[in-house]
Amino acid sequence: MNFPRTAPRLAGLAAIALALALAGPSPAMAKQDPGGAVAVDAVSTAACSLTRLGTQLVHCDSLTGAGVRASSWVPER
Repeated sequence: MNFPRTAPRLAGLAAIALALALAGPSPAMAKQDPGGAVAVDAVSTAACSLTRLGTQLVHCDSLTGAGVRASSWVPER
């Protein structure tokens, strides 16, 4: 058995593994985007209400709901 050579090899492998682990990309930090003020025309949005067109939610002629099926209690156009 050749034990004197095994310890330096294991130490070298451990050092390489540690260096590779620390050299990899770090996890991203997510932050809430504060965004800016959204300009909304109060006259045009007050006149239209949430409705559904088939299975999609519609508000002021804009699809909304990200493709989620609209509930049956929402009035249909």
